Amino acid sequence: MGVITMETVVTVAVIAALIAVGVVVIHRLNAQHGNRVSALRYGDTPPGQRPLRHHHALARWRPGRRATPGRGRRG
Repeated sequence: MGVITMETVVTVAVIAALIAVGVVVIHRLNAQHGNRVSALRYGDTPPGQRPLRHHHALARWRPGRRATPGRGRRG
């Protein structure tokens, strides 16, 4: 087998250090995301996003609105 040089030891140490830093960064990002998700109730819109406006069926049942919007009375 060959001789392990100082350059090889330094390279392996640098790679190991980068992997450790990456693990710490990913762990912190996951913790931040978990905190953000747990702060919201189910179905709430996250801050910075507009709520969806595709619930037309629910709009029919709001008080003060007609049951069939856009249609005239028959008969």
